[in-house]
Order: sequence, then structure tokens, then C-alpha cells
Amino acid sequence: MNWTRPTRIAISIGAFLAFWIALSTYDSRMFPSPLLVGTLMIEFIVDGDIDGRSALYHLWVTFGRVLMATALALGLAILIGIAMKLNDGVARAFEAWLPVWMTPPDVVVILIVMVMVGFNTQAVVLSVAFVYTPFALVTIWQGLQDIDTELVEMADSFGAGQRQIWQDIYLPHLLSYVFASLRHLFGMTWKVAVIAEVFGISNGVGSRVRFWFLQGNIAEVLAYSVLFIGVVLVIEYLILSPIQKRAFAWRQA
Repeated sequence: MNWTRPTRIAISIGAFLAFWIALSTYDSRMFPSPLLVGTLMIEFIVDGDIDGRSALYHLWVTFGRVLMATALALGLAILIGIAMKLNDGVARAFEAWLPVWMTPPDVVVILIVMVMVGFNTQAVVLSVAFVYTPFALVTIWQGLQDIDTELVEMADSFGAGQRQIWQDIYLPHLLSYVFASLRHLFGMTWKVAVIAEVFGISNGVGSRVRFWFLQGNIAEVLAYSVLFIGVVLVIEYLILSPIQKRAFAWRQA
């Protein structure tokens, strides 16, 4: 059966809610109902949490940290990737150290950075950027390796300078890899940023999840989790996807 995408999404959401309702019927203490969680979400947004601040405030704080960490990680990956392409020595150095850079567990990096910098926004941004820069770098480096060398040689034979080659060949080719890195980074940095906030930041979604978890209130934890997931999906499908489609509309033409 050839269902449209909105139909598939509606069926998926319906099946998920049905499963959730079944679990809440089985054990409402461990699995609070969707109605209770939804009511708490509205309450936190409209009336605020126990700290007097709206859930939207905490979402905005976390979003700012994610945005800074994503921009820093992607910017570093692009700069290092271009340096690797221009200099074989830089390429050999980073290729040797990339596996090591990708090895440390997220939690360990977060704790070390927080001890060094403090329990603040800077620590969250730096730790998250450090964790995910190498993963973005691998994608960017792969994109630079996949450049059609014959196309570059042809441009060079027609007298195109390095600046024009980068502007008209490398950068358009690299754009798809940049978008792939951006979407991957944005989804992953949200999760790690929230984990970092759980360790002792006084605001943000992670701080609220920590508070309600320590109180043993599963419904409140789920309310923030669902709100958090909803915002990520909205940004992914209503902002990033249309931007990517518009950026590559020339390929379809």
C-alpha cells in the first residue's frame, strides 16, 4: 500500500500513543498516561515549573547551548578538513589522531571539562563541541576526498585559479556533506547537552530532568522529555529539511 508521508507519520504516532496507553493501563505509576504528561507539559509552559520559570525558558537556554556547540563543532570540522586538503602533513596528523579523538566517552569528557572550566554554559558548549567535532570532520574529509579530480584538472587546464576552483567546484560539492554533518550534529548535540546539564547546571532542560528524577516523579521527567523531543523534531522537519531542499533545488532543475 502506497501511503503518503503524512499518513505514515500519523499512523506511527497513533501506534506509539496506543502502546503508551497500554503501558499506562498496566502500570500507571511507572508509565504515566499521555494525558497526564500532556497536562504537565501545558502546566510547565503556561504556569512555570517549581523554580518559577516556564519550560520554554529552559528549552530556550538548552537550544542556545546546542546552537553554539553545533556551530563550533561544524566550524572546526570545516576548517580542519580544508587544512587537511591543502596540506598533506596536516592530513596525516589528524588521520592518525582522529580514532583517539573519537574514543573518550561523552560523560568522561563532560566531567573533565566541567572540572576544568566550571559548571556553566561554556563547559557545556566546549565539551559537546569536543565530543562531536571529529565525527563531523570525518564526514567533511570524506566529502573532500570524493571530489572529481578530472573536473578539477579540467578547470585548471582552462586557467581557473585556486580561488575559483574552490568556489565553483569544492564548495558546491562539499555543501551536501556540510548539511549531512549539520543535521547529524544538531540531533546528537541536543542529547549530550542535556546530559551535561544534568550534571549540575542550574537551568536548561537537563536541570529540570535532574530535579524531577531526584524527586522520583516520572510524569514530570516524561513531560520535559516529550517537550524536548517535540522541539527537536520540529526543528529537523520544519526548519532544516526545507532549508536543505531549497539549497539543493538547483540539482533537481
